[in-house]
Amino acid sequence: MSFNYFKKHVLLAGIAFLPAIAWSQFVVPPAFRNASEPQWELTGSAQLTAATPPGYDAIGSGWLRLTENLVLQNGSALYTGATFSAEEGVIIDFDYVMWMKYPSNNLAADGLSFYLYDAALGMGGSNAGGDLGYCGGEGGYLGVGFDAFGYFSTDASCGGPGGQDVQRIPNTIAVRGPASAGNPFVANVGVPALNNPDATARPADRSARIILTPTGDSNSPFLISVLDGPSGIPAPVITNQPFPYAAPAQLSIGFSGSTGGATEIHEVRLNRVAVPADVQIDLAMTSPSIRRRGDTVSYSLSVKNNTLSNSPLSAKIDVPASAPLINDRVDALVNKTWTCTATGADTSCPAASGSGDIADLGHYTMGQDGALNFVFQGEVDQDAACNASVGNSATIHFADDAGFIDQDLSNNRSSSAAFVVDCTAPPITVKPPQPIPTVGTWGLGLLSLGLMGWGLHSQRRARNR
Repeated sequence: MSFNYFKKHVLLAGIAFLPAIAWSQFVVPPAFRNASEPQWELTGSAQLTAATPPGYDAIGSGWLRLTENLVLQNGSALYTGATFSAEEGVIIDFDYVMWMKYPSNNLAADGLSFYLYDAALGMGGSNAGGDLGYCGGEGGYLGVGFDAFGYFSTDASCGGPGGQDVQRIPNTIAVRGPASAGNPFVANVGVPALNNPDATARPADRSARIILTPTGDSNSPFLISVLDGPSGIPAPVITNQPFPYAAPAQLSIGFSGSTGGATEIHEVRLNRVAVPADVQIDLAMTSPSIRRRGDTVSYSLSVKNNTLSNSPLSAKIDVPASAPLINDRVDALVNKTWTCTATGADTSCPAASGSGDIADLGHYTMGQDGALNFVFQGEVDQDAACNASVGNSATIHFADDAGFIDQDLSNNRSSSAAFVVDCTAPPITVKPPQPIPTVGTWGLGLLSLGLMGWGLHSQRRARNR
């Protein structure tokens, strides 16, 4: 049994029996800049340009070269470090270049592809030429082709008739479906600046972002959006394209590139793979707007896991280490305490209570539509500046390695004019004079009788002397 046979059939069979892995754990680090990539399987003509050989680039500055400018090349890189399900979406950011056709009077061909594949099957059997190393692959599920030659965008590709009479559509980005359905054409858009066939040295790269938004429909699990453009500034090309094909249980990602009779160098760098999410933070003050030094101030803060703008679903933030980080600080408050309550399934607080300001507070979970509700209390500092208007600003953000990309940053900050510090002396309270007590008519009568009795008693004592 060859080692390649073992990798394809035994290893992939093992992956098929892995338990379902939460999508938030599918964090793929940046790839292809160094001399090795242990979590990627490279096949065919694929090679790392920072490896020795070929040693084209310095370590840290390398690329994944899928093809040289030679005929009938087919190179692939399959990620084998983890798998995921189609219940939640994914965003893929990468850079690419297609350049230096050979010979100089030849046509530039064929292109490169990004794809999702069935992790239980792999991509054995994928075709070179206009199929871009995607079509024909046994486990191919969803392919996005960056098509220089123009066959991937037509019926000439993926089992079509081909031939010189086929009307090519060069320099297009196209989407094709799963191998189980014959890799059908789904959508395409022309992108004239897709490649640089006349460059004799690596040109400026282009950036691509592919967004697969979950729909909650198992028969059509994704909406596909593709952005493409100059390095670092991709612009929308395809937006919210439905993909009506049920997904395999476990998916992973890959890249391929291919040539036919015409040639070109095809290179890729992976920047980031993450889950689309939208978290929101809100402040609400509950104390009076004017407070004195030493007074108690209270306010509430809520964090929500929103549904995506084009989907009925929200991301499952089910790994505490991947939770977005919460920050809140009010310098004019001392002896500050807080409590937290969680609402929604699979949602938990970082702690039931705590003290002080919070800085990068994380390590909690938020299920779909989950929320955390904090209540803060503190005292106005005795040294707080008089007449100062004290504000509060709270933020939330995902760490770079959390595995999520927030799709709406406009709701990641909430600010409030909290209160004004009043230092005027409190007014002096003067007690009103106490009234002289009165005795009334009966009291006066009794008093008179008493005085008369005392007088008679005094006279008798005087006579007896």
